[in-house]
Formats: sequence, C-alpha cells, structure tokens
Amino acid sequence: MTLTNFWQLLAGLSLFLYGMFHLEDSMKQQEGRAFKLFLKKHTKNKLSAIFSGTFVTAILQSSSIVNLMVLSFVGAGILSMRNALGVVLGANIGGTVNSWLVALLGFKVDMGAATMPIIGIAGIGLVIFKENKNYYNICRFILGFGLLFMGLDFMKQSMDAAMLNFDFKPYLKYHKTVFLLIGFVITALIQTSAATIVIVLSALNAKIIPLETAVVVVLGAELGTTLKVVIGAIGGIAAKKRVALGNGIFNIVSTAFGFLLLGPIVILIQNIIGIKDPLIILVAFQSLVNLMGGLLFYFFLNQLGDFLERSFVKSEKYATIYLHHASPEMPDAAAEVFEKEVNIFIQRVLFINEEIFVLNEIKGKDYFEENNKLLFEPGMTLLKKYEVIKKAEGEMLQFYALLLKENIDNESLNKVNRLLSAVRSALFATKSLKDIIQNVKEFSNSSADIKYNRFKDFQKSIDKFNTNYRAIFLATNKDNAAEQLQNLLNMVEDDYQQDVLKTYQQVSKGTLTETNISTAFNINREIHDSCKSLIIAAKDFLLNESQAVNFSNTEKNNIQSIF
Repeated sequence: MTLTNFWQLLAGLSLFLYGMFHLEDSMKQQEGRAFKLFLKKHTKNKLSAIFSGTFVTAILQSSSIVNLMVLSFVGAGILSMRNALGVVLGANIGGTVNSWLVALLGFKVDMGAATMPIIGIAGIGLVIFKENKNYYNICRFILGFGLLFMGLDFMKQSMDAAMLNFDFKPYLKYHKTVFLLIGFVITALIQTSAATIVIVLSALNAKIIPLETAVVVVLGAELGTTLKVVIGAIGGIAAKKRVALGNGIFNIVSTAFGFLLLGPIVILIQNIIGIKDPLIILVAFQSLVNLMGGLLFYFFLNQLGDFLERSFVKSEKYATIYLHHASPEMPDAAAEVFEKEVNIFIQRVLFINEEIFVLNEIKGKDYFEENNKLLFEPGMTLLKKYEVIKKAEGEMLQFYALLLKENIDNESLNKVNRLLSAVRSALFATKSLKDIIQNVKEFSNSSADIKYNRFKDFQKSIDKFNTNYRAIFLATNKDNAAEQLQNLLNMVEDDYQQDVLKTYQQVSKGTLTETNISTAFNINREIHDSCKSLIIAAKDFLLNESQAVNFSNTEKNNIQSIF
C-alpha cells in the first residue's frame, strides 16, 4: 500500500466516522419521541422487547441512542431489567442493518456520483435552516448519510489500489485469534464496529483478505463494541453498569459461539441458504450470530435480569427514588424521569405535613403505615424524613447541573425549570410546618380544652386541604386542574380568614392567654403559607407554561413575598 493509498483510506475512514457522528447526533437531538413512545408501548414482555429493540435500532441506526432510552426507562421504573435486556439484544440485531446497507449499496452501486448532490444540498440546508431545529437536524442526517458513503467510496478505492501491490498471503499463517484481536483493537480505537466492518468489506471486496479472515475480524469488532459500552459505564449510574454488563455478556457469548462454529455457520449460509456473494455472506454471518445469540439468551433473560439487579448495589443511600437511575445524556427522557421524581417529592411533603399534625387520628394507622413504606424507609423520625427530602432536592439540583451540560432543547429545559420550581415550593411548604412542630405539640398535648380544640381545628384544616389537593394532583384527567387549583386557593383563603376571626372571638372572650394568642396566629399563618406554597407547586407541576402564566392568584403579591 502506497502512502497515497494509506491517506486515502484514512480520509475515507474519517469521513465515514464523521458521517456516522452526524447521523447519530442528529437523531439524538431529535430524540426520537415517536420511538420512545413505541418502546414504551411495545416492551411489555421479553419477545416484544427484542423485536422493538431490533426495529428502532434499524431505523435510528444507533444502538447507543436506544441503550440510552433503555437506561431512562429502567430508571423511571417503566421497564424491568429483563425486558431492558431484551431491547439490548434486539439493538444488537438491528445494528447489523447498517452492514446490510453498505454491502448491498456501497459495493453494488456507484455511490460516488450520488453523494455529491446529497452533501451539497444538505450543506446548504444547514446554513439556511440553522434557526429551525427540525429542518437543521434533517439536513445533518442527510449530510451524515452522504459523508458516510463518500468515506466508503474512498476506502473502496484505496483497497482496490492496495490490492495491486500488497500480498496478504504471508499473513494468513497466523492463528484466527490474531485476527479476532485485530478486529477488537480497531473497534476499540475508532469506537464503532460499523467502521471496522466497512474496512473489512472493502478489503474483502478487493480480494485482499479471504472470507474466513474477514469473518473473524468482524467477530472481533462485535467484541470491541463491548469495550466502548463498558468504558461509557465507568463512573456511571448502577443501571448503566448493569446494562453494560448485560450487553458485554451477550457479546462475549455470541462472539465465542460464532468463533467456535465459524466453519459450520459459513457452510450453512453458502450451501443451505444459498448465498454465494462473499460480502453478503459476511453480513449474513454477522446477523445470524446476533440472531442466534438473541434466541439463546431469550430463555435466560429472567435469570440474567435477576443477576444484574443484584450487581453494582452501592452502600450509598439515595434520597431520590427514580432520578439516580436516569441518564442526563438523553435530556428529553431524563425530563420524564424528573417529573416522576417530583411527583413522589410532593407526595412525600403531603405525608410529612400530615404526620406533623398527627393525622393518623383521622386517617387511621393503616394509612400511615402504608404510605410510610411507599415514601420513606421504615423507622425514620419526622426530622429524618425532612432531611431526606432536603437531600432529594440537592440530588435533583446536581442532576439539573449535569443536564445543562447536554444539548437540551428549550421545551425540555423549561419543563425541568418548572419542575424545580415545584420542588422549591413544596419544600417551603413542609418547612413552614416543620418550624411550628413544638407549637403544634404544645396545643395537641394541652390539658386545656380551648388549646386542644384549636389543635383539632388545625388538624381538620390540614386534612381537608390534603384530601382536596390529592384529588387534583393525582387525578387522571388534568383538563380542569387550573380551575380546581383556583377553587382550592379560594378555599384556603376563606378558611384562613375564618380561623383568624375565630381566634379574635376567643381573644375577646378572654379564653386565650397572650402567649397562646400569638402561638395560634403563628400556627394558622404557617398552615396558610404552606397550603399556598403547595398550590404553587401543583401549578408548576400540573399546568403547561401558558396555563401557569395565566393562573389567577388572588394573593399573588403575598405568594411572591414568601420567596
């Protein structure tokens, strides 16, 4: 191979990798919402999970994007680990579609002339549509497609030229494991098996290497993708490490299977299936090994899923329930997990507020025990629960900082900002009541009927508010949420005024001492502020941006003064 051929090969590889980057990144920016919905709907069992992973990866041409979606779904509790593994298996099968496209088009059709107008039109489109995200990403996708095949054409030309002055035969005496290692190392260095396979196809097409050697290098490339996933999982969340380990186990086993049965599989493809073209035999071998591996693992997904669930369990305790499983690399999917976490956060606040006012007297012991199991660890004190939600807020802020480092779209960013605002308001709501715990205990434990009855009034007020609040917050239909929150706000204001009036009446009758008067007003005011803060939290959580802006707040200035 001359120096010119070498640089042509390197330039072709660079163009191919750059094209792949644009293909993947443009799809990542779009984030394939339709595909996320498709995965959610069609991953209810192992078999449909495998088919879904295959289909989505074949369309998106990026198993990494699919794996990131899977991580987000596992973190949000939408997808079990075993079904997630099914998607990963399918993604490995779907990833071979790129090899089929290259083998069928790249070497059978003159792509050199076709890529020029594709690259030219797409490049101009990038300039014209730089302010329009959707069209811009479509142009990037098309540009990536053109660069990919231009790079392939360069590599094909360099290999054809190399064939004239390079004799590969002396190297064929080496053991097959050497070529397996070559495929592994090349893929580990360039971080994509697709490029390695294109190089091998180019060499095979130029008759530089025989079919058996090409197959072994491709097997090494399949194994090399495992290293990329493992490196990407280092220092990552536990779910990411589990998916990486599962993917690694699959690739190691399927590679070993293909390596040991290389001869029989090639004979099967040539003599029984009837494929004679070496290029097609190569990609058929790759697809068949992944397909057989997926079929083998299908029967052990439950056991493998259970094993992975027990892996990478840290002693560190997270305050968040879902968020520490999410990946900020997929901002839109992460925003959905964030929303689920905030939902739990607000329910935790409601529960703490009820515990402060000993609402087990009204709601019953079973209600409290059940909610405590769902929202907190057993045996936690009231103050410890408050510390947990403060820590949860901190973890959400840390995740938000990581999210800002990604290329997050404005819609997802605005959504997360509103959710963070809801968290701050909810935390303030429970802080308001935490600060009066001693006042509440004083009234609830008092032997004086007037003080104890005032406590019962406060208790009923919290119960009434929380019952109405939950009905709005947890309702399936959110269409009337704005109107319902406004009615709830009016109720809070009316109850506050009535309670103030009742306190003044008791003062006029001389039934409350000066200290008790101050305490009663303080408790009433904190309940009022807490309820209003929770309504603000619900506004930011339940309403869209325009609804939140238009939300009528009769005490707007007072609410703003809280913060």
